[in-house]
Amino acid sequence: MKLKFNGFLVLLLALVAQITFAQERAVSGTVSDNAGMPLPGVSVLVKGTKAGTQTDFDGKFSIKASPNQVLVFSYIGMKTQEVAASSTSINVSLKDDSVELEGVVVTALGIKRSEKSLGYAVSKVTSEELSRSGEQNVLQALAGKAAGVQVIGTGGTPGASSKIIIRGINTINRNSDPLIVVDGVPIDNTTSQTTAGDNPFNANLSGINNSNRALDINPDDIESVSVLKGPAAAALYGERAGNGVILYTTKKGRAGKGLGIDFSTSMAIDKVSQLPARQNKYVQGDLTAGVPTYRTNTPQSWGPSAESLGMPMYNNVDNFFQEGITYTNNISFYGGDNKATYRASYGNVTQTGMIPETDLKRNTLRVVGDLKLSDKWKTGGSLQYTHTTNTLAQNGSNVSGVMLSLLRSVGSYDLRNYKDEEGNNLNYVPNYDNPYFTVNENPATSDVNRVFGNMFLTYTPGDWLSLTAKAGIDTYSDYRKQIFAISSNGDSLGGIGEVAFNNITNKEFYGDFIASGLLPLKTEWLKINYTAGLNLRSFQNTDVFSRGKQLAVRGVYNLGNTTQRYASNTEENIMSRALFGQLEFDIKNQLFVTGSIRKEWSSTYGTNANSAIFPAASASWVITSSFDLPEAVSFAKLTYGYGEVGIAPATYRTISTFTSPFMTDGFTDGLSFPYNNTNGMTVSGELGNQDLKPERVLGHEVGLSTKFFDSRLSFDINAYYKTSKDLLIVLPLPASSGFTSVYQNAAELTNKGLEVELGYDIFKKGNAFQWNINANWAINVNEVTDIAGGLDEISIETAFGSIGYYAVKGQPLGSFYGRKWERDANGNKIIDANGIPVIADGGNVGNLGNSAPKWTGGIRNTFTFKRVTLSGLLDIRYGGTVYNGTLARLHNFGVSEASGDRERTYIVDGVKADGTPNTTPISAQDYFRKYLGDGGGAEEQATTDVNWIRLRDVTLSYDFDVKRFTAISSAQISFTGRNLWLNTNYEGVDPETSLTGAGSRINGLDYFNNPGSKSFIMTVKVGF
Repeated sequence: MKLKFNGFLVLLLALVAQITFAQERAVSGTVSDNAGMPLPGVSVLVKGTKAGTQTDFDGKFSIKASPNQVLVFSYIGMKTQEVAASSTSINVSLKDDSVELEGVVVTALGIKRSEKSLGYAVSKVTSEELSRSGEQNVLQALAGKAAGVQVIGTGGTPGASSKIIIRGINTINRNSDPLIVVDGVPIDNTTSQTTAGDNPFNANLSGINNSNRALDINPDDIESVSVLKGPAAAALYGERAGNGVILYTTKKGRAGKGLGIDFSTSMAIDKVSQLPARQNKYVQGDLTAGVPTYRTNTPQSWGPSAESLGMPMYNNVDNFFQEGITYTNNISFYGGDNKATYRASYGNVTQTGMIPETDLKRNTLRVVGDLKLSDKWKTGGSLQYTHTTNTLAQNGSNVSGVMLSLLRSVGSYDLRNYKDEEGNNLNYVPNYDNPYFTVNENPATSDVNRVFGNMFLTYTPGDWLSLTAKAGIDTYSDYRKQIFAISSNGDSLGGIGEVAFNNITNKEFYGDFIASGLLPLKTEWLKINYTAGLNLRSFQNTDVFSRGKQLAVRGVYNLGNTTQRYASNTEENIMSRALFGQLEFDIKNQLFVTGSIRKEWSSTYGTNANSAIFPAASASWVITSSFDLPEAVSFAKLTYGYGEVGIAPATYRTISTFTSPFMTDGFTDGLSFPYNNTNGMTVSGELGNQDLKPERVLGHEVGLSTKFFDSRLSFDINAYYKTSKDLLIVLPLPASSGFTSVYQNAAELTNKGLEVELGYDIFKKGNAFQWNINANWAINVNEVTDIAGGLDEISIETAFGSIGYYAVKGQPLGSFYGRKWERDANGNKIIDANGIPVIADGGNVGNLGNSAPKWTGGIRNTFTFKRVTLSGLLDIRYGGTVYNGTLARLHNFGVSEASGDRERTYIVDGVKADGTPNTTPISAQDYFRKYLGDGGGAEEQATTDVNWIRLRDVTLSYDFDVKRFTAISSAQISFTGRNLWLNTNYEGVDPETSLTGAGSRINGLDYFNNPGSKSFIMTVKVGF
């Protein structure tokens, strides 16, 4: 019996072995990329075994596996994919391992995380959206594309700077720009003004509007953008993340068959979008005993009609502006295999401006690559060189400014007659530079050479540990030159001529050492990822200014040709180091909790502060993973995040420094040393403060993210509350102390807001016609809650004598202050016996409004039918005060279109002192000069609460069928319009403007700003 049983057992084992052997059969197929191109060298492994193979040159593979086993396909630069070996024929399409994969987001330190695990809001912008904008500045390209992100341009001139504000302004006196990070390494985005050491005024109000240095990034190199809006998202960047962080991820090489080539070329035509309307009926002159009189020694246009004198009139504004042309060419080469990938690109931009003789030229070379040294070692890096040259135009409160002289110009003088036989300035009044003279004879140029990049080395022995050492560098030089020809009025010269040079050198070195991994827990319900590391940063900036006045020989712009010479320089050095760590808890793939901390030391802190700590915590609960919700609900999660970030103190404010004293009356350049060949220095009036510490932004945010109907409909809503503490301001000191002021942490403000984002695919996938809607809406409420030292208000930045820009306790930050009209209890203006409104409070200033919009929104519609795509973005702004000093001055001078209706009297709407309606008529000149203009009236009259709806961009594209051309993988032609339509209540240039530029803290100031543009762009793209 025993022998029979043993025989049966042997027979059974043999049968099982035979069946098992029979199940292990050959599985074959092809592996391709997203575009369907075969991928050679793809690793194919049987999961849980050492059995494996690679695809051949045509992407084909063959491997033995049983039906119940799983094949793992992996390739550098592609997302690893697992496929059951249930069939003997398997074809696999690997997706790019890029940040545009659905559900993957780039977060702080370049860490890629699942979107569902984030406990805070991150806005994503794709490379396609950047391309549609047609903008050369990667910051301006973000306008209208993300909730809570406000972009402020400074004029449609080549290289004009762009300012970006995320969830309101968090600081009073420090820079409000977010940190810009490219491929995990921060880069400089400074907008600096050329300022002589003996200039006592705010240089932002006049002169040149220089570029912000994000202009040096080629938009065609960008793969995607992540905007870290709140402290919870940005806390790992510590003291540099107080205004949010924008992460740019660049395009990488792609593994594939052979060499890939992408080429694109475009041409853009720029036109002036909007200008203040002018009258062209009355000539130069003024009133004599109430009678219009022609005179040539005045900038006023209150003379008689041209028809009555038989004089010709010229449309100087239309004659001056030209069509701007921009040519953009980009080419990139990419490729790779399972060991290495690479991409090399070249971009060229050649732009001529709408203002004659202005231009921008940018050449960009970029190389990026990754190399898999072994299964455990990986290295890579990127390097970019950019050469940017720029010729800019004078603007603002500047007698050499293009717009000041142009918009004030009298119609009876032809500005094209701009110089005499000797080359001297000719104009309708001698104390203004003719705009043609300015652009032809007073050029301001900038020549920037910039290199930035990074390299890394990663060692990964397993999922439990990955060690990465990363080093980055960002260095540039900016060589600037400003010329004022003999006879120019610029820089208060009186016609003697000037040449000025400004050499700026900026260097930043950055290093990270990061350990990360998945803790090896013996449980399926809990996963813990960790990140820990250290950061080192060194920043150096030098600024050398030299100037020579009184040229001996006309047209020779060399310091040796000048009589009066001056030089000044500044140096800035910062060293910082930090330790940081982060833990991510994944509980049953339903609840995700993250905590992080960063401790930072910086040379800008006082010795008594020493260091700062920035903690953060967030949680994400995926409701659809916890409950069986209705089938219509595809995804839903609730989030909460808290974080603290900072803004560093200015350099060298911990010590009392020496300075060269000066005295000025507010109108002239005043007196300063050296004086009469004698130099002098004195201890600064500001007391050094060893208690300085970084400003702190503490933020809470809650959110709900949902998707419905197979993810066709998405709806996200986020609410936040931020408190900015320890804000750095200058407080007065009693003169008996030996100092007049101290720089210290002494103010507080709050921002609270709501953001909504909506997306809807109208038709199901597979329909030949597709319609996609994406919308965003945001509101932010700001308030200054405390100012130490018993102060109720402080100046944010010097503006004009008639209008100020203040932080006022109990009011939103950035309020305009100026004179207001006296009003009765019902809000009616009080009119005096002469028919002129009365200035309130004896001329004391009052709050005229805040420059921040009440809310903003954007709506993009995208229609696709087969190979044709039409996409358009509506950008909406409601509220926000702009001071229209331009129109006020045009009213005063009789140049505005409204002032052309002057052959009658006016009655100002209001009441007399006794409360009865005003019936006293006044002359047209008094009405436009003293009431609507800036000839004695209240600044209140020149402020506008601005609204707009604009067609930010619209693009029509066609993708060609290139299957018949084996050498071509893709081809597209597109036509784009930018800012083609603008509906606004603002009477002036495009209200998306800022006189003082991105380097200033003032927003909403319009005083002869350069105009915005509308553009028509044609683009051709070809892939090989």
